[in-house]
Amino acid sequence: MRYIGKKDIGKIDRSLILNAISHAYELLLDENYTMPDRIHVQDGDNTLLLMPCFESRYFATKLVSVFPGAPKLGAPAVNGIMTLADNKTGMPLAVMDGAALTAERTGAVGGLGVKLLTRENIETAGLIGAGVQGLAQVRYLLLNRRVKQVMVFNRSAETARAKVAILASEYPDVDFKVAQTSDSLVKACDLVVAATTSKTPVFSNDPELVKGKTFISVGSFRPDMQEFPDAVIETANRIFVDTPFAAKESGDLSQPLERGIVKKSQLQSFAQLVREPLSREQKDGPAFNTLFFKSVGMALFDLTVASAIYEFALKNDLGVTLDF
Repeated sequence: MRYIGKKDIGKIDRSLILNAISHAYELLLDENYTMPDRIHVQDGDNTLLLMPCFESRYFATKLVSVFPGAPKLGAPAVNGIMTLADNKTGMPLAVMDGAALTAERTGAVGGLGVKLLTRENIETAGLIGAGVQGLAQVRYLLLNRRVKQVMVFNRSAETARAKVAILASEYPDVDFKVAQTSDSLVKACDLVVAATTSKTPVFSNDPELVKGKTFISVGSFRPDMQEFPDAVIETANRIFVDTPFAAKESGDLSQPLERGIVKKSQLQSFAQLVREPLSREQKDGPAFNTLFFKSVGMALFDLTVASAIYEFALKNDLGVTLDF
């Protein structure tokens, strides 16, 4: 059995991770998998998630904890363990850093959203939420669109400045700025990505502020969390979700649905875009379309990404071999 840690996961080409997410959507469309509903265990504001999934070659289970208050104690908000096993024999094949895998796979989910929902010549993008996941979102964003400027907003300006410094060193040709307010970020950007666990919308509920932009939410995963104001979903010409259960799990969808602001029939499967991409007119037509993509993630993403990481690690001798 092989242990694959954060440093080795970080060495893997992001295009490989992006392709693994595309493969997950193909499996979803073909119904070539077994994935029970993930188990949520709540302890106050803290959440434990258990996420198993099977496909023909492998099966995997991720145990992940989300503790929003952990950063105040100097620890990451997300931690976890990922196990991968052979689906013919049941033998364990690998144990991986679940937090590192989650960051990469969620970054790739957002990155694929950028690829399929934005026009190629967008110039400005904004990130709200400058945690570990925020870094991954920007990296995968820049894998798919070479924008001129990226703005970052975080409740802690110090944290935003620290992340901007990291990104600026990695992408010297991109202009990174710390936004003074979230509203100023939304106003200035063609694309807005949110990666927070906020229970209240992170910018103003103003239809004129959001019109003609693309919004991607990857942070909220509980009904009491809502990153974007209702104006986003009210104004959106098209609304996409990564999983059928997203409408129940995330407050960005469940709360507007409960208030009758949007109907469930308006929610479209993002997986279908993998096979039938939007036309240029649908992305940025005469009416300057507003597009919204909500992702809560699923175990199928973890499985396909873990499989890709494992196969890459074997080929390139990454990780540590453990006796089992």
